[in-house]
Amino acid sequence: MKDVLIVGAGVTGSFIAKELSKYDLDVVVVERKSGPGLDQTKGCSGIIHPLQLPFSSLKSKLCLKGNAMMDAEAEELGFTFKRVGLILVATNIITFLAIPLIQLYFRLNGVVSKRLSKKKVLEMVPNVREDIWGGLFLPTAGVVNPVEMTASAIRFARANGVEVHYDCEVTGIEKKGEGFVVKTTKGDFEARCVINCAGLYADDIARMVGYDMTITPGKGTHIVFAERGFSNHLTVAIPLKPNKRTKGGGALISFDGKPLWGPNLIDVDSKEDTSVKKEEIEGIIGKFSPLFKRKPEGVVAFYAGLRSIAGTDFVINQPVDGFINVAGIQSPGLTAAPAIAKMVIEMLSSRFELKKKKDIKKPHWIRLSKMDDDAIRKAIDENEDFGEIVCLCNMVSKAEIIKAVEEGGCFDTVRHLTWAGMDCCKCHAEIMRIIEERAGKVKKEIEGSEIVW
Repeated sequence: MKDVLIVGAGVTGSFIAKELSKYDLDVVVVERKSGPGLDQTKGCSGIIHPLQLPFSSLKSKLCLKGNAMMDAEAEELGFTFKRVGLILVATNIITFLAIPLIQLYFRLNGVVSKRLSKKKVLEMVPNVREDIWGGLFLPTAGVVNPVEMTASAIRFARANGVEVHYDCEVTGIEKKGEGFVVKTTKGDFEARCVINCAGLYADDIARMVGYDMTITPGKGTHIVFAERGFSNHLTVAIPLKPNKRTKGGGALISFDGKPLWGPNLIDVDSKEDTSVKKEEIEGIIGKFSPLFKRKPEGVVAFYAGLRSIAGTDFVINQPVDGFINVAGIQSPGLTAAPAIAKMVIEMLSSRFELKKKKDIKKPHWIRLSKMDDDAIRKAIDENEDFGEIVCLCNMVSKAEIIKAVEEGGCFDTVRHLTWAGMDCCKCHAEIMRIIEERAGKVKKEIEGSEIVW
């Protein structure tokens, strides 16, 4: 019998697995997709939020804790994290006069900010329109690749003994003695404790043990532009009337510096509806364009993700002895993930005697584009596949593609772990050829999503 079974290898499940791997516990993760972070996590903006309102909520407290932990997490796990900062822009006299009150409110709740003059805002974001009044800078805001961040946590967990099963969907849970039998498409698992990190399907998993809750999907669409350097900071107009269900999105930037506008919030019926509609794109452009003199040049992609909404706050509880819900983890769940993991460890401390391992391994991803010439020559001497470049746009070697296939043998995992093919599609065929050689077939992200090329 396992000590802990985690349902879901999204960002919360993966960070919980990472923290549990530091203790003398037998842990297993089951994930319905073919790699880590390919469901709700993949569709988010990749923003590390500096705050979340209201400050009294659980998600606000965990957001602030998670943000403070992020530099250490990036160092420990080796994922790319940049504190680019958020600029709140006053576009009229009312919001400009409100800045001192906003800053005081932030300071009283532990959020660092700095007032900016009109001149300073225009220096920091030259493409902002000229008739703005000033702004407020929140330096702790950052950006990551959410799948890379998630995969780095799973990599750490696996290196330290956690068992991970992909393409493994939970079909039922039964109580057995002091533990549970978790039925999956890859057989049954017995575990003393089950942690429900199933994202959009966390309500289905909770009902398997008799806990009734409802997850409502909320779709958020994004536009990715090609023009790097359009802005080096996250930029949002101070709203006169904040939206209670979402922070309202913004003119953001991605982990690699491309402008990323969105998300919006659209009510949808299906938990698989990641469609992007023309009116959604027009709505995003119409909302954020007025803040700037012009739009960024070129469009790389449109994409949509789904939030798992379970009311106004996170649902982290233990409705049945040994069964922990980590559900309704919408924005800012990516930011809060490290703090959520610590909270769950504390919850488990009453059930297990948590003994830290003496030897904890710290695996890191080797990225050719970050090496100097001497390191590249050494890498090629040790593995000639580092000398074969598959993606010229982001300088990704064949060795990195092969390593990514080993960590999650599907197309989306390989792209997000290596960054190959993120700027154009020229290397997609070669990526698919390598996946096919190593895995036998090419899946997009889940069993049944085979790609024919």
